[in-house]
Order: sequence, then structure tokens, then C-alpha cells
Amino acid sequence: MSYTIRLLLVGIAFLATYAHAQWDYDLAPTPSASSVASDISHEVEQLPDPLFITTSEAQKVELLLNAALHEQAKQRAIFDNQLKNYRVTGTENAWFDVQSSYLTLSSLAQSKQRLLELSDTATRNRLTGFGPLGVTEFKGELYQTKLNIQYLIHFQVRSFQALFKDLLISPVPVIWAGVKVMFIYLTLIWWLANNSRIIQSFKSSSLESNSNPPIWVRSLWYLSRANIALAWLITITLSLRVLAEIASLQHLIILEIFTWWILGGAITISFILEFTYHNSRTSNPMLTALRLSTIRRYVWSIIFAGVILQISIRTLGKGTIYYWIHSALLLWFVLVTISALYMWRETVFERVKQIAERPVWIQWAQAKKETFLVNIVATALASIWLLLQLIQHKVIAALSHFQFFRQALAYLFRVEVAKQTNSDLNNQLVRLRGDAVFNYVLPGSSDSQLIDYANEEIKQLSKYLLTDSPAVCVVTGERGVGTTTLLRSLLNRVKNAEPIYLNCPYAGYSALLTHLAVSIGLDEDASDTQVLAHLRKSDSTFLIAIDNSQRLVRPMVGGLSDLIRITNLLRRSRKNHRVVFAIEKASWRFVDRARGERLLFDLVSFLPPWSERQIGQLLDTRINQDDQYPLSFEGLSVPKQWDQEDSTEEQRAKKGFYRILWHYSDGNPTVALRFFRFSLHRDKETEQVYVRLFSTPESQELEKMPKPMLAVLRSILQLEIASPDILSECTQLTIAEITGILRYFQSRGYIEWSEDKAKISDHWFRHITNVLDRQHLLVK
Repeated sequence: MSYTIRLLLVGIAFLATYAHAQWDYDLAPTPSASSVASDISHEVEQLPDPLFITTSEAQKVELLLNAALHEQAKQRAIFDNQLKNYRVTGTENAWFDVQSSYLTLSSLAQSKQRLLELSDTATRNRLTGFGPLGVTEFKGELYQTKLNIQYLIHFQVRSFQALFKDLLISPVPVIWAGVKVMFIYLTLIWWLANNSRIIQSFKSSSLESNSNPPIWVRSLWYLSRANIALAWLITITLSLRVLAEIASLQHLIILEIFTWWILGGAITISFILEFTYHNSRTSNPMLTALRLSTIRRYVWSIIFAGVILQISIRTLGKGTIYYWIHSALLLWFVLVTISALYMWRETVFERVKQIAERPVWIQWAQAKKETFLVNIVATALASIWLLLQLIQHKVIAALSHFQFFRQALAYLFRVEVAKQTNSDLNNQLVRLRGDAVFNYVLPGSSDSQLIDYANEEIKQLSKYLLTDSPAVCVVTGERGVGTTTLLRSLLNRVKNAEPIYLNCPYAGYSALLTHLAVSIGLDEDASDTQVLAHLRKSDSTFLIAIDNSQRLVRPMVGGLSDLIRITNLLRRSRKNHRVVFAIEKASWRFVDRARGERLLFDLVSFLPPWSERQIGQLLDTRINQDDQYPLSFEGLSVPKQWDQEDSTEEQRAKKGFYRILWHYSDGNPTVALRFFRFSLHRDKETEQVYVRLFSTPESQELEKMPKPMLAVLRSILQLEIASPDILSECTQLTIAEITGILRYFQSRGYIEWSEDKAKISDHWFRHITNVLDRQHLLVK
């Protein structure tokens, strides 16, 4: 028991000794800023942002700034004397005074920086400018910089001495830091030895095997272009962070400034050069070299400026020296810009020369391109103009991907063309009529060049129709959009089936069945049962394309019976036969609403409108290239648009006219071709044929027409060709009412007659579909 008590007493004595030692350590004084510097810093912290400073607070800023400047001058002298005293004595007390002065000056520098930001412009310019007060402040800050360098040298010497003492007591922390640094550099060595193999493997697995890689893959590829600089940047940063954890080496962290600016600048240059190289639209090596040289000049100048300014902020804050350096760097960038303008002068004016229409001030710049000194301003103006042109084209190109913008642009374009055309009519021109127009704009044929259209829709249909599985698909699009051509294209591609093309007759199911029977090798009078039996027993697989299947549909109760009968017949064939129906969009809307999913088609593919580029390509292929039938766009009043400034007058007129046709036709190539032919005019004297703006049919009567009459128009459009009896059944109007309405339509040219059946006039087709679409009676 006594032994236990003695052991307890010894433990209490040890704890008391340790607590006393700890208490003594805690009581050891630490260096701090002077009370005057602390008071000034405290007052500065109470000030609001510059936007909210009142008059009294502005006066307080002036007083605090004067006090900070006076105290700075006083403390610099004290700091100098204390450094001299420490060099002579080398005692701890002398070093404590040196540290206190250093902290005081650092606090005053931060207060001065904040006060300069809060002061008015005149005061700030006096203290940071090149006047007498600015020069005085510059000398004072330069003197303080010299004292700070002396302090940091003494501090680092003491730090190494302390490190040596710590190593003699316990080298474990230093050894552990060395092990971590060694591991970091071993990782760097491994990466430098294997980076080429890893990057090549990544390229082959993620880039070359994928035509459209995701954005993160492309980002990694761009990062790999600067992998060595990135590896060194990460390695040095981690090493400095590890070493800075040792108290004696904490100032090594300042080297991060140089590391990040220099290596970061090298990485930035690599990225910019890679991006410029891959996105350059020119193959001229001299121009590419000029771009890369300019980029290097500016990036390395930015790196140099960043390093100098960062060091200035870390040492003295944003004082007079900082602003002087900032002004010198601005001058440097002006000189770099002037040298870049001299480098680019010939290239810039060569580009300007290629643009036909130039503003007056650019013409002046072009005239002064050889004048000494003035040519710098001239080159700058021309460069800015070319840059604005490029930005303008880029913005228009980006917005042109949106359909609504292209439509709005084309509408405004058409209005402007109409104004210019109406203001200068040419009485010598008469419209070309009859079959003569087909000599200049050729009709379609089997030899006509095919336009790249509906690729995605063809791919979807091919997955169903070009395989060995049975399928029943539907292709729907507006009349004239190219459905027949698409069907024939699919039939030409099939390798594992016998292609059959059927153009559905107006007579409906019975006539279609006759065509189908003949196509598969049966007699004309073959019944449904015989056709079905033959399809089941046939050794051949058929791909059957039924065009104009809307003729099997009537917009009335029970109007889908023919379509359902042929669909059921082909589905029951129990072979790998594939069928594709082409139904006009106007009729498909009725089918979709009447039956919905109960028809169970495997795929319904909607053909999109043609783009402006596709319409332009089609019109180009249809223009007769024979010298006997020359077609000219000369004299066509076409205003300049932002995306056509580099075109010649002839190209601008053609492209602008194609845009009008695309806009009016809503992407329907048949409508575009009709009104292109409608735009041909012949000169009475020279017989030369010119293109002029066509006149579009417009009628307010259609907009104000009663709904029953519009319903008759819709039924004719859905039926394609309709007799009065069928229209009476579809609209529930009497024959007398239908006859009167049809007479009204005929008198205004809305419809045409084929024997005893009515159809929509080609000339009024687009206007009627637009009206029905606006009245929500039809979806185009």
C-alpha cells in the first residue's frame, strides 16, 4: 500500500512539473504588430465598401491614410536599426524586436492597400503616380523591400539552424517528409516512362473506336497533350506542400507562385496551340506559324506579368511599386501588340482586300497601310473590323442551327427582296410558261442526282426492313417531301428479299390486291385467300413497299377498313415478309387518332422537312447545265445578309433566292421546284431567261372562310383526289352543299378537276396547308 502511495505521489509531482513547464512555455512572449498598427488595422476593418462610404467616412479614410504613411516611415527606420542591432548582438531579444517590426510593417502595408482602395482617385493617383509624392513613396517601399529581403535571409538562416537542432533531437519528421517526397518523385519517374503507352492505349480504346466521343473523353485527350508539364506541376506542388509542413521550411511555399505561373503558362500554351491547330480553317503553314508565334508572345508576357505582380502583392501589398509595375507591364503589352500588328499587317490587309464591300473607315485604313506610324492604327482598325466580322458570322452560324431563327431570317429576307423588286420592275421580262420551263429547270427522273436526306429515318427503317425478321412499318411525310424516292432507295438496298414496289391505286383495296397478286406471280383475279396462301407457301421472302397508301384511308367513320384489311392480310402471311406503307401526313393524323396503337405497326417514321442546304443542293442539280439553256440570276434584287458577305453578287443572289424558296415551301422540295420554275422570266429582246421573285398566292377569304368549307378543303387534301359523293360522306354535308362549295373553290383556283374528281391546285397547295394548319384543322 505504501508503495502505491509513493508511486502516486511521484506521478502527481511529474504532472505538476510538466504543467509548470507548459505554463512557462505558454507565457513565452510571441512577436506581434505594434499597438499603433493594430489600432489602424482595426479602424480600417470598420470602414464599409467604397460604394457606401459617406463624406465623414471619406475624411476618416484620409486621416487614417496619413497616419499609416507616417507610421510606415517611422517603423522603417526602427526596423533598419533593429536589423543592425541583431547582426551585431545576435540575441533572442534582438530577433524578437526584428520580428515585431516586420509584422508591424506588414500590417501597415495591408492597411495602406485597403485605404488606397477606399480613397478618391486624385489621392490614389498622387500616391501611386509618377509625381513627387509617388516617387517619395516608391523610394520608401523600395527601402522597405531591401529590409524585408535582409529579414528573410536571417529568418531562413535561423530556420536551417533550428532544423539542424531538430534533426539531432528527432530526425523522424524530416525522414518521413523525405520518404513522401521520394514516393512522389518515383511516381513521376514511372509516369514519364509509361505516359506514351498509356496515352496511346487511351486513344485507341476511347477515341479511334468512337466517332463521337463524350466530352470528358475529349477533355482527357486535350489534357494528355500537356501531360509532362502537368506531371511536373503536380509533383512540385505536392513536394512543396510536404516540405512546408516542416516549420523550418515553411517559406518554401512561396515557390508555388513560380511553379504555377511558369508551368501553368506552359500548359496553357500547349492547350491553346492544340486547340488552334485542330480548329484552324487554313492549311497555310506561314499563317499557322504566325498565329502560334502571336499566342506564345502574349501568353509568356502574361506569365511574366503574373509572377512579378504576385510577388509584389506578397511582399508589400498593392502599393506604389505595384502600380508602377502595373503601368510598366501595360506599356509592355502595348509594345507587344504593336509588334503583333506589324507581323499581321500584310495578312490583315490581304483579308480585307478579299471582301468586296468595306466601310469608309476601312477604305481609309487600307489607303494608309504603308504610311509610317499611321499604319499601326490602320492595321488595328482593320483587325478589329475583321474580328467583328468573324464573331458576327460565328453567331449567325450558331443561331442558324435553330429552325425558328432561320425561318425568321428568311422571312425578313423575302420581305426586303419583295420591296426592292416592286420598286424596280423590268417591263422587258415576261414569265416563261408551259413546258419551256422544264428546259431550264429539269424534271425529276431515275437519273436525277439523289440528295442526302433522312439518313436517321432510313437507318431506323433498315433495322426492321433489311433484316430477316417480319415487320410492318409506316413512313409518313408531307406530300412531295420525297417518300417515293426513299421507298425505292430501301428496295435497292435489300439483299435478303425480293423487292416489290406498289403504287396504291385510287380505287382502293380491290385494285391494290390485283397489283399485289400480279407482283407475286398470281393472276389478276386472285382472291385474298389465294394471295395469303401464296405468301405463306412462297420460298421467296418479299419486301413490299406500298406507296400512296393514303388512298386506302377515308376521313370518315369506317374509313380505315381498306387499310386494316391489307395490314391484316400481310400480317397473317407467317413468313419473313416485310411491308412498308407510305402514308401522307395529313391522312396519317386521321389514322393515328382513329386507331391509335391498335394498328400495331412495328415502326412509324416521320420524314422531316428539308433543310435550306438540301433544298439548295436539289435546285442546283435540277438547273440545266446545257449552254443552250442558260439561266441567269443577274439583276435579282437581293439584299446582303450577315452570312453571305464573302459571296459574289451571283452567288449571293442564288443563295438568297434559294433561302426564299426554302422558307416559302416550308422545306417541301416539290413546292420549291414548282415556284422556282414559276420564277423564270424571259427577256423579250435577248431571249435570255432570268430568275425573278415569284408571286405567292394570297387570299384573305381563306382565313375568314367558315369551318365547314375549310373541312371540305381538308378532306380533299387527305383524299388526294375526291368525288362529290365521297366528300359528302366525309363531311356530312349534302351533295348540293358540296357542289356549291366546289364551284366556289374552282372559281378562285383552289382546286382542279380530274374527270369528275377534285384535287388541290398545286399553285395553292402551300397556302391552303398553311391556313389549315393555323386553323388547327391540319398538321403539316
